[in-house]
Amino acid sequence: MNYFTPDSKRSLMQWRHPGSPEPKKAKTTFSVGKVMTTNFWDSKGVFQLDFLTKLRTINGEYYSALLEGPIKTAISNKRKRAQTSVSYIEDNTHPHVATRTMDTIQKLKWNFLPHPPYSPDLAPSDCHLFGPLKKHLDRKMFCDNEEVIQDVQEWLY
Repeated sequence: MNYFTPDSKRSLMQWRHPGSPEPKKAKTTFSVGKVMTTNFWDSKGVFQLDFLTKLRTINGEYYSALLEGPIKTAISNKRKRAQTSVSYIEDNTHPHVATRTMDTIQKLKWNFLPHPPYSPDLAPSDCHLFGPLKKHLDRKMFCDNEEVIQDVQEWLY
């Protein structure tokens, strides 16, 4: 099984004279494996990553369990003060705003801040993580999920 990042159309663009022939390009094969990460930030950077493998998806139930388990623990380990001081901002994707998720946030007594649409200031993963991470992973080949996860963790931490 091979894991790799296929070239994007933008990265393959090139300047050419209007009359010149189209460059020949071999057909791209897609990655066999895929690992998805959910990351949690605070003012000092990423403090918790969750990796999802094996064709699973994030839904309200999974996300709520993640908040109540590893994320709550990571926050309490990082902060020595009461958990009630947590202000939580999340984008508006379905698992993040599902009724179950909102109930969990209320149960944890976190202050939920709505995410304004199209706000790059409040989406640090999109602006400051995914681009550099994609460059780091470019042209690397991995044999399994564990290799991908280890490489991402070493790069980030």
